[in-house]
Amino acid sequence: MTRLNLFKRRKPDSKDTRIPHPHGIPEATSRDDYMLRGWYYYSRKMNTEAEADFQEVLALDPENVDANYSLGLVFKAQGMNEKAVEYFNRAVALIEDGFIKEKARAEMLRRLSSGHINELTEGDWKLEEEIWQHKG
Repeated sequence: MTRLNLFKRRKPDSKDTRIPHPHGIPEATSRDDYMLRGWYYYSRKMNTEAEADFQEVLALDPENVDANYSLGLVFKAQGMNEKAVEYFNRAVALIEDGFIKEKARAEMLRRLSSGHINELTEGDWKLEEEIWQHKG
């Protein structure tokens, strides 16, 4: 199933043994499916469902930077700041350990994660300091 049609309603298929999801969203069967569906839920403020899908990604791939970052966003949206900081810190640690090979993407996610951590712990993103401190 391609990224573009993952969330389109599908007609029942005799070969498809998955149970239909109550919101019309196909059941996830892979890490990428869980990630996409998690973002679908998060974008609709369905944080409990998003959290469950991002946690499933981590069960399949514990060193997944995107799932850790995404859980940080979910917990931040729920006002669970300590848990949010924990997951943003995990994302930063994984990035620093080289789990994202593309330099620009790694730097972007590291800065975003650090900005969220700063906002949650100090009340300010401190973006200017972040950019100049880690100019890359």
